[in-house]
Parts: sequence; C-alpha cells; structure tokens
Amino acid sequence: MRMLSGLILMLAGAGVMLYGIWLALRQLVGLYQGAMSDPLGQPEGTEAAAQQGMIEGVKIGAVGVVPFLIGVYLFRGAVARRLRRRAQRRAR
Repeated sequence: MRMLSGLILMLAGAGVMLYGIWLALRQLVGLYQGAMSDPLGQPEGTEAAAQQGMIEGVKIGAVGVVPFLIGVYLFRGAVARRLRRRAQRRAR
C-alpha cells in the first residue's frame, strides 16, 4: 500500500512540477519570439510581464516538490522493506 501511495504522490508531484516548468518556459519562449520578430517594437513592460509569468510558473512547480519528495520517501522505504524481506527469506 505504501508503494502504491508513494508512486501516486511521486507522479502527481512530478506532474505539477512539469506543469510549472512548462508555464515558465512558455513565458520565456514568448518573450524571445517577440524579440526575434520585432526587436525594437516591444511594448514597455514586456520583460516585467514575462518575469511575473515565469515566477508564477515557478511557484506552481514548487508546490509539486513536497508531494514528490514524500512519494520518493514512501516508495524507497517500501522497496527497501520488500528487498529486506526477500533477503531474510533466502537466508532461512
């Protein structure tokens, strides 16, 4: 049961982290696409808006770190217990 819950938490946390990374990178790519298409025609505050969007993406991604780490802890513990039990059975 711990292995399953750890795996679910890892996947959910990784999904949230990847979504946050995607949001931040989307802002960065949009900024550079605008700069490449019309370098002198950028409106005032474009960089600040992209910066705010990237920070929001990073905050969303940071929320996923906690369940991911808890899931890793639970999953590794369950795997270690399972391996320890197998080793004890083989030693008998």
